[in-house]
Amino acid sequence: MTKTMRHYGKVCTISGKSFPANESNFYVNNNAHDGLHPYHKDFDNFRRVTGASVEKVRELVTLINN
Repeated sequence: MTKTMRHYGKVCTISGKSFPANESNFYVNNNAHDGLHPYHKDFDNFRRVTGASVEKVRELVTLINN
């Protein structure tokens, strides 16, 4: 059974922003119900490069947005 991706927006759990649900914006995660990782690629890459936790990146995004 193949999982199908949603064709509408997916909310990044780091930023809280909605992006098109596709492999250009989210990494593939076969364990997720929609087949995509919950973090947008750009936010996840920033988190990985800086070594910051998800919570710290969320705090940073909140500070920037407010």
